[in-house]
Amino acid sequence: MAAMTLRCSDGHLFTAGTVKLVFLSAHFIDRVWLRCPVDHKWRMASVVPASTLSEADLYEAKQHRF
Repeated sequence: MAAMTLRCSDGHLFTAGTVKLVFLSAHFIDRVWLRCPVDHKWRMASVVPASTLSEADLYEAKQHRF
């Protein structure tokens, strides 16, 4: 299962597996409506390319998994 990094509309970074993301979220073109694993509130989130994130950002994202 491939994991991707996402950022919610409140700025939280987290990772999500592809299969879980498909079944447990609503999709709107390039964003998804899901429950943020950081603060557990429903928010829009979008995929963030890992190449644009710092090591600290990637570490933060790996601490929270959808």
